Amino acid sequence: RVRHKGSPPHVTMAKMITEEEVAKHASKTDAWFSIHGVVYDISNYLEDHPGGEEVMLDRAGQDATTDFEDVGHSDEARKELAKFEVGKLEGYDPAKAAAAKPAKEASGGGGGVMGVLVPIALVGAAIAYRFLM
Repeated sequence: RVRHKGSPPHVTMAKMITEEEVAKHASKTDAWFSIHGVVYDISNYLEDHPGGEEVMLDRAGQDATTDFEDVGHSDEARKELAKFEVGKLEGYDPAKAAAAKPAKEASGGGGGVMGVLVPIALVGAAIAYRFLM
């Protein structure tokens, strides 16, 4: 964290980090990613991650918000992640990030019951048609 001139000693400002800088840190020995506009250096946590290092390396150098939230991490995992914060993503806008979600995610998921029933109904109709014709 960076203390700015004129700030009281206990007030610090987060270091601003560009997407380009995050992208430079995409290897097993130097891995960063961002979640909700916060940048984390997870290089020293890869081997300790309960889900394996591969899932984290897949998002190294990128935004990992969707993946992190899709897994449904616990409060304890969120506290653990905070230990690795190195700064804030420059230009991050939560409203813009929410609007950029993929259509499937923005619509609430994978279709729920209808996503299962429609294909079953179509298969049933095809079988019935074949037997009746």
